[in-house]
Amino acid sequence: MTRELPFPIAYNFFTKDYYKRVSYNEYLQSFAGIGHINLIKMNRLPDEKGIVPYFIELESIEGSSKGVTYFAYYYGYVQLKKVQNLYKIDQMKLYGEDFLCAPYHLWQHDAEAVVGIMYGNWCKLIKKQLPTKQDGYVKTIDYIGTDGADYLFIFYQLTNDTDVLISQYKKDSEGNWESIRIDPIKCVKN
Repeated sequence: MTRELPFPIAYNFFTKDYYKRVSYNEYLQSFAGIGHINLIKMNRLPDEKGIVPYFIELESIEGSSKGVTYFAYYYGYVQLKKVQNLYKIDQMKLYGEDFLCAPYHLWQHDAEAVVGIMYGNWCKLIKKQLPTKQDGYVKTIDYIGTDGADYLFIFYQLTNDTDVLISQYKKDSEGNWESIRIDPIKCVKN
């Protein structure tokens, strides 16, 4: 009983809408085989329409069918929503990290390549890409657009060295960074 005690307490942090999407049994089963979880990264992202989003990265110790344990890493997003005077979890999305392929085999995992290929080659938006700045696991890439505007892309570097695009900004006429979303897939289709 005491081993299961934290689960109902933690489930209470969900909004009523999230209860409808994830039953208690589904929630409980999501921890099957997991012996321990560490929160290794957490950053607040810009608020969106009453939602307070966070980026997270987790390290877990999990059992396997081979009779050994292993470390597994996940990154994702948690969205909080204000319910009366409390903030509750309204959504969580987690993605497993790949340690065999991700860091060295695909350009999609490298921030500089993503910006150069997707926003430069595909969208034709880059006049000049400035040197990447890195502070811990936060990478920022600035570039001057073909439209003369300044752009800023923020990536988080995961434990497996994959860079994940977090935010895109464009400087407005008053010198303020405005959050934007450029979809490079649309550039290719056009």
